[in-house]
Amino acid sequence: MDRIILAFASEKAHAQITRILGSGGLAPSISCFSGAETIRAARKLGGAVVICGFRLRDMTAEMLAVDLTGIAPVLVISSPGNLELCGDRNLIKLAVPSSRAEFFASLDLAQGVLAGGAPAPRLHIQRSAEEERLICRAKAVLMEVNLMSEAEAHRFLQKYSMDTGLRLAETARLILERYTTG
Repeated sequence: MDRIILAFASEKAHAQITRILGSGGLAPSISCFSGAETIRAARKLGGAVVICGFRLRDMTAEMLAVDLTGIAPVLVISSPGNLELCGDRNLIKLAVPSSRAEFFASLDLAQGVLAGGAPAPRLHIQRSAEEERLICRAKAVLMEVNLMSEAEAHRFLQKYSMDTGLRLAETARLILERYTTG
């Protein structure tokens, strides 16, 4: 994980993420404050993982991710509300507050994308239509029972899936069983 670019508008955010990386024995290759700077740095390094906030000095994380497609996966760290505004193209999203373990798991995911050259949203195995229906139904149940937004329900499914080591469709099946029987 030697090619890490930090891209935050504030120096305070840079310092916080640098400390977290340091606690894991890592250091950023380059620190940037604008999207244009970040794009130049990623191209110069021949690819890297970009860790950024929702908004840089000259563009949003989503705009940056689109510009870096095929060059660098983007790990965006922000509030859940901001993350809902981001699309999924070339983005790995981490809502704050989050644990150190979640941060490093997200970083590992981004590094895997960089190594494999696959775009971030396509990391999962293609789902069948039945699996997609299961996931949609589980989200609908979570939204109704727990008064979640669709994004919150999806995040819940993803987190539960990661915590249990199950595929998203299996997690959806468990949620449906739990809420629709008994």
